[in-house]
Amino acid sequence: MAKKKVIKKVITEDNQTKVVKVDKREEREESRKKELEIKEKAKSQKVIDAFDLEDVPEGKEELSDIEQEIFEDEEAEFEEEIQEERFYVIPLAKKGYERAPSWKAAKKAMIVLKKFLVRHMKPEGAVYVSQDINERIWERGIKHPPRKIRVRVTKSVDGIVRAYLA
Repeated sequence: MAKKKVIKKVITEDNQTKVVKVDKREEREESRKKELEIKEKAKSQKVIDAFDLEDVPEGKEELSDIEQEIFEDEEAEFEEEIQEERFYVIPLAKKGYERAPSWKAAKKAMIVLKKFLVRHMKPEGAVYVSQDINERIWERGIKHPPRKIRVRVTKSVDGIVRAYLA
């Protein structure tokens, strides 16, 4: 099989055009050599990446006044007085999402969980479900939530019930 020749026009610095016949293989090799040269130049120049974490000096950040207030509020939130704490294994499937269509199973499981907490903890305020429980129920998608889930439930002095993954 004959080698294909490619006609290539080259413009020199003097604005003169030259016609050169080049094999495709030679052209590929030239382009590869150029790419390697560019990579070597980049390595030799030691291009500093803007997001390189090794160059960042370590030290404590000083928080602004607003950030400090938010941080203190978050700490105070977890320091609530707990009136009672219980552990439950909540059956989500039995009388729960099994009676719902499969495309609503996880949503129904969340409703069953909250109803269970209301029935057993008798909240005076709201019932909060932690993000961990939510992610655990929705982990396998809307059609396949877990059949049962173990939770740690706390009731504050204010009557607010919070559920955490046990």
